[in-house]
Amino acid sequence: MYPLQDVLLWMNQLLNVTSSFNSSSPQNDNTSHTVPAPINSTIPNFDEHCNRFVPDIDIPGARLHFTQFVPGGTNLSFRDNHPTCGTPYQMISSDICRVAMAVPTSDTSEISLEAWFPANYSGRFLSTANRGFAGCILYNELEFATSLGFASVGANNGHNGTRGFAFLNNPDAIADYAYRSVHTGVVVGKELVKSFYGFPSRKSYFLGCSTGGRQGFKEAQDFPADFDGIVAGAPAIAFTRLVSWGGVLYKATGDPGSDTFLTPNSWAVVYDEVLRQCDALDGAKDGLLEDPSLCQFTPETLICSEGQTSDCLTGKQADTVRTIFSPFYGLDGQLLYPRMQPGINTKAHVPFYFEGSPSSLIEDWFRYIIYNDTTWDGKNFSVADAMFSVAQNPFNIDTWEGDLSVFAKNGGKILSYHGLQDFVISSEISKLYHARVSRTMNMPPHELDDFYRLFFVSGMGHCRDGDGASAIGQDIGSTVGRDPDENALMAMVRWVEEGIPPEVLRGAKFSADGSVEYWRAHCKWPKRNHYTGRGSFTDEEAWQCM
Repeated sequence: MYPLQDVLLWMNQLLNVTSSFNSSSPQNDNTSHTVPAPINSTIPNFDEHCNRFVPDIDIPGARLHFTQFVPGGTNLSFRDNHPTCGTPYQMISSDICRVAMAVPTSDTSEISLEAWFPANYSGRFLSTANRGFAGCILYNELEFATSLGFASVGANNGHNGTRGFAFLNNPDAIADYAYRSVHTGVVVGKELVKSFYGFPSRKSYFLGCSTGGRQGFKEAQDFPADFDGIVAGAPAIAFTRLVSWGGVLYKATGDPGSDTFLTPNSWAVVYDEVLRQCDALDGAKDGLLEDPSLCQFTPETLICSEGQTSDCLTGKQADTVRTIFSPFYGLDGQLLYPRMQPGINTKAHVPFYFEGSPSSLIEDWFRYIIYNDTTWDGKNFSVADAMFSVAQNPFNIDTWEGDLSVFAKNGGKILSYHGLQDFVISSEISKLYHARVSRTMNMPPHELDDFYRLFFVSGMGHCRDGDGASAIGQDIGSTVGRDPDENALMAMVRWVEEGIPPEVLRGAKFSADGSVEYWRAHCKWPKRNHYTGRGSFTDEEAWQCM
């Protein structure tokens, strides 16, 4: 067993987790969290050590489901995973020990947690995250992290599946989703690492996108001692406003067949016109907008001329497009959410917001969290609903606090990225939050650079993929190698452990055969990429951060 002082520290941490679910915002945890550990962490007879491993930690109410040695090359299946999570199996590239547990977060709630321990352990700990409303462990992120030598944990956000049914009249489930699942997983995960390898992790990291990006910023805001480095992509911050934005976009488009609705063919026409008006603003007509904020799109140019019946819009359809590419304001005139950024490829893919029905995200949010009324109909959404949701802000899920001073004082680093073709979360929200931190901390951007750097990735959709060089090393399907110059997670490691911050994020554009077609260096905000005119558009050296 551990010395008494370690047990007392553990119990104090757990009490911090389980006692805060009744408050609207968790308290800062300023406990030191990094302890030097050996870099050479090889365990003899790793498979045997794994199969007989029983966590030597005292967690009241926790249940160990199993430990399992998984050799590299295994196509690991998840028979008990909720079918809506869409992950029936995952190819495992290196030897790991898989530990599955249930961990309480209050007297009436718990999370399902998995810890994956690599045989080639680097001495680093990493927490993965979640997406959407999903109560799903992201096994692809666990695989990505362990393949790079991180001992990693993931949890199910306190519920199973991708819908919000578990939130109905259940504040514990909401608290788990808002903040408690990730923090509990970090506290437990670090103890599991210490028990398995025999020493604490040297450094602690976070990797997440979308809801995971929001979770990363929530950790920096409310639990600033949990991590040394946070990689947060496309963060779903200003969350109550983001959900309501989906309702605004639905109301703008209307139902299929209405005179405000645009078909996929019409959205393809809109995309071509966006490129015609704005593509060259960065100096290159390459189908990508390097800074959509420069694009003041005029949809009225698409209104049908007399006698024209195709490849054009009606006046009401043009009004729909203008509403979508305009900010969203509340009843009191305050900005609730920025516009959808021009440049999303509505020719290749019509966003689900534009399909003519309320998304499950908005209906689940208002039915099961805001109103606790299963009959609430998203078709009746109004700005008054949005204002009520913003005012309620359960467990401060908006994650909009601008004071990151404790995190910065602890030496923590944040690397945030956002795709400029993101059709789920407007990339503009990341710019607005960066500005909020700057104003709150009274620091210009070049001083924020010491601990918080933001990168916009042209041609990246939501978290990955898209038309451009979107593979920045953020997950297993968007990675060329582990060199910090081409891998965002390892760039964060180099920043934390060697003091070398990333000046750009290099992204790769993959060809159909999986080879790299070209590279592009994405700039650190507030710089923007501009084509110099020297060389091909696909030449990395032909672009300059200005």
